[in-house]
Amino acid sequence: MLQHVTNPELCIQCSACELACPAKAVHAVLGRYCIDAETCNECGKCIQECPTGAADCYIDVSERFSVEQQSTWQKLPNA
Repeated sequence: MLQHVTNPELCIQCSACELACPAKAVHAVLGRYCIDAETCNECGKCIQECPTGAADCYIDVSERFSVEQQSTWQKLPNA
């Protein structure tokens, strides 16, 4: 299954994705912008507003990563 996440190597912590998300699925945790898979409705507004492309990231996972897990990433995990 694919999970929508932000790429920590591209993210500049500008908050554009969080402000654009009508579902309030993007959260700043420990300085990282993370996408709550349970709340995200895949509307793509965060992707449209992200100036670096960090929000246009989907990874293949067997189990979804929580926002708390995502907040610790320095780079994308080998999912």
